[in-house]
Amino acid sequence: MKSFIAGIPSKSLAGCAALFVFGAVAHADDVALTRGAANYKPYAVSHIGKALAGAKELQAAVKTGDVQAAQAAWIKSRKDWEASEPITGQFFSELDEAIDAWPDAKKGYHAIEAALFASKLNDIGVPVDELVSNLDEFSKKLSDPSFSFTPQGLLNGATGLAYEVGENKSKGGESPYAGTSVVDMQENVEGIEAVYNLGFADELKAKDPKLAKKIEEQIETVEGLVKVKTLKELDQPKLNKAAEELAVLMQSSAKPLGLEKPKLGD
Repeated sequence: MKSFIAGIPSKSLAGCAALFVFGAVAHADDVALTRGAANYKPYAVSHIGKALAGAKELQAAVKTGDVQAAQAAWIKSRKDWEASEPITGQFFSELDEAIDAWPDAKKGYHAIEAALFASKLNDIGVPVDELVSNLDEFSKKLSDPSFSFTPQGLLNGATGLAYEVGENKSKGGESPYAGTSVVDMQENVEGIEAVYNLGFADELKAKDPKLAKKIEEQIETVEGLVKVKTLKELDQPKLNKAAEELAVLMQSSAKPLGLEKPKLGD
């Protein structure tokens, strides 16, 4: 004979209990990932704020005709932008296109780069003003208390950037006139590491410590490969392979984290 509690069969009660436990665990996972995404936000706000500050220095230098200061400010601004790239296109695609479209050089940093590093300041006043305006808008939207990163978006952005470093950026040439293509990649990898460490590392270590260790080791490998001074020193085939392997490992983290697997490429 089946036993009943408040008219519910004991087997049904067991199923309800299992569902309750599963729901509680799933909720705990969601809370942990949401907390991780919140932990990452100050990093992004800080770097975009520095990118904006550098762009304003660029604007001031262009107005006074100081070529060296303008070039230094462009590089300064762009470094912090590149460190933020895991989130720029993923969460603010229209502003990303206006600020750092590549290989399109009609807007943003790349619309300024060629003339600036040819010392032609008279040609860049308007695009510099537009860059400052767009970065200011980006900073305001990002800093808004109502804005929050989603764990899925962060994983998508970091994974996609790792793949881009291997597939495209490892070939060099994104910032040819400034000569900062290597710096771009170094900052990209720093940005990927920040997303992983602040957003996902603790939770993944709890869920799949072996995979977490592999990702950490692969980030170190990619960091080591981009730690060179010039493109001539860069081992492009090794970086291509290592960065794409990092992207695949980060894809693999989706399942234990309870997220969807990010796509690679277009």
